[in-house]
Amino acid sequence: MRLVLCDDNRNFCEALAVALEARGHRALAIATTAGESVAAVARYQPDACLLDPRFSSRGDSVGTARLIRDRYPRTAVLVVSRRAGEVTSLANKIAAALGVIAVGEQESAASPLAVLTPRETEVLRRIAAGQGTRKMAGEMNVTTETLRTYVKNVLGKLGAHSRLEAATVASRLALPGRREPDRPGRPLLATLTPREREILAHLTAGSEQREVARQLHVSLKTVSTHLHNLRSKLGVHSTLEAVALARSHPGWTAATRGERRQPRR
Repeated sequence: MRLVLCDDNRNFCEALAVALEARGHRALAIATTAGESVAAVARYQPDACLLDPRFSSRGDSVGTARLIRDRYPRTAVLVVSRRAGEVTSLANKIAAALGVIAVGEQESAASPLAVLTPRETEVLRRIAAGQGTRKMAGEMNVTTETLRTYVKNVLGKLGAHSRLEAATVASRLALPGRREPDRPGRPLLATLTPREREILAHLTAGSEQREVARQLHVSLKTVSTHLHNLRSKLGVHSTLEAVALARSHPGWTAATRGERRQPRR
């Protein structure tokens, strides 16, 4: 990892830099004052900054650590307490800590959303909101052909086989961007039959229509009929939009599952 070392003892920093570089890391700069530390981080944008808690007699290390974390959130700040004659053991401990940081960054980068471009992320957000192709294309000021290409790329990168599956992935992740506002005047539970609520709950949980039919022991045609009826009642134009509407009501799916657990009379 790329490092900036901060300590008022330059000899100690130089020795530590040599020890860490022998373990595969790279020391970009050494700073001996609080001002030099911030300047070095600003200049080199390192992966991590090492600070001694006794950085100066004025206790600048704490304030410096906070300042660096606020201004440069991508730089990890490690507070390192040194003792004379222990450079080797300290370097081992620091290297282990840097390894943990590196693993955390790799896991973060492995998030499905990390592979999407900003435009594809916007498309995914709109899919999760239940928007259709024409509406998305119109609001994004692109052709429907271009929009379908975006959708194809999003599905491919997420490993999803349908827009509904992609919307399910989006609902489970911290998808950036503005959420569609809840739509007033559509009392879901009051207008749908128990069977329609049950089908919508399965879809909201990420099941495809064929899977819903199998789980409920009904034909695919029956599921399609119920979907047609519930879309009409909710005033939406697609199943995806119905699912997005259900997800905009916190606790709705859990309440519906609770209903299903009630004994039939």
